[in-house]
Amino acid sequence: MVNYTKRWKTLFVFFLIFSLGGTQISLAGTASDEKIKKLEEQIKVLADEIEAIKSASVTEPTVYETEFGLAPAASKVYRVDQGISFGGYGEVLIGNVKEGDANDVVDTLRLVLYNGYKYNDHIIFNSEIEFEHGTTGSNKDGQSGSASVEFAYVDFLIRDELNLRGGLLLTPFGVVNEIHEPTTFYGVGRPEVERRIIPSTWRESGAGAHGTFDLGSGGELSYRAYVMSSADARGFKASDNRSLRIKGNRARFEDMAFVGRLEYDPIPGIRIGGSMYYGNTGQDEEVNGQTIDGLFQMYSVDGQFQYAGLDLKALAVWTSLDDAALINQLKEYEGNKSVGEEQSGWYILGAYNIFSALNSGSRYMEYLAPFFRYEQFDTQEKVPAGYERNPANDRTQYTIGINYKPIPNVVIKAEYQNLDTAAGQAKDQYNFGIGYVF
Repeated sequence: MVNYTKRWKTLFVFFLIFSLGGTQISLAGTASDEKIKKLEEQIKVLADEIEAIKSASVTEPTVYETEFGLAPAASKVYRVDQGISFGGYGEVLIGNVKEGDANDVVDTLRLVLYNGYKYNDHIIFNSEIEFEHGTTGSNKDGQSGSASVEFAYVDFLIRDELNLRGGLLLTPFGVVNEIHEPTTFYGVGRPEVERRIIPSTWRESGAGAHGTFDLGSGGELSYRAYVMSSADARGFKASDNRSLRIKGNRARFEDMAFVGRLEYDPIPGIRIGGSMYYGNTGQDEEVNGQTIDGLFQMYSVDGQFQYAGLDLKALAVWTSLDDAALINQLKEYEGNKSVGEEQSGWYILGAYNIFSALNSGSRYMEYLAPFFRYEQFDTQEKVPAGYERNPANDRTQYTIGINYKPIPNVVIKAEYQNLDTAAGQAKDQYNFGIGYVF
């Protein structure tokens, strides 16, 4: 840290010396070579001090990195020496970015506050409080916001290969669910595959282990494996899986689920990942004397390639659900309202930071990335006998847009989206947004 008091005292002393030296010169009418040389040295030191103060007043923004399976700003608590850590992120959107919005809107989508406490190098508390849509009250269209705990857990750090974690946990599934800060993904909204099939942001109470193995020249292999409160079958519906999330709110604990994720980084710039979810969801519900097991299985694979300014990503996900017919009866679903006995989805994305090839030297011309994302997903790929698929749930969309970062922790976004379904329903829209982390 710069000691400004000391610097200004130094400047004051040099000023007095310089003034007194000038007085002596004027009285004597001449000065020795040694005196002139000494004054020149003093002037140089003074100039150096001024430049040092000017440089200290301009600081480069911190560039955060992911740690222990968490997004960059969410992992700040691991980097403090001890005590309290504070951070967060936020997003403001303009457009028609949510299904059900009949009109274009401007929405303070979320403000998130991270609060953590590092007791010592081995025991750490971390949490996220999220405020959505600006207020918990209702707007003129009857839509309300919310305040929620997104995660809250205690980490017990033992060694790189084995650490323990318990509390309200982010489900380690897919890419966006854990790493979802706005500076980490392309587009105004998160990928629809990771919203509708993988219901990001997805969190439940549980406990488990995480760690990283250093494979030497073979790269790194990291894992997260948790036992969590399972989804509730009463949340299944035809269009998406978002209602499966209980979010730690007095969740039924008759059934549990195992969730795990592996990530392999063979060399810098390449990551290959896979996730799985396995658990019954019936939670002791019965229909016509039959107990619902509702075994729900979900699997995904993903990959990322980064080189220079190029960024390529891909993800695919599949699900299967037992007792889908019993769940339909429980929910009184008929016809094409059936839950999906099987679901699938995938997307690919390509982006390129055009400033990476310019070497402009300007701090505000470091990141400008056009991108393209293509998605296809069907939440009713297969339904039980006696029910029908709704072609409106077989969806395709592509998104073209651009992300601009004036500094690494602030992003401005714009995009055009084309959404289409097998039912022939099509929709075009333009969206804009700004996001930040701190």
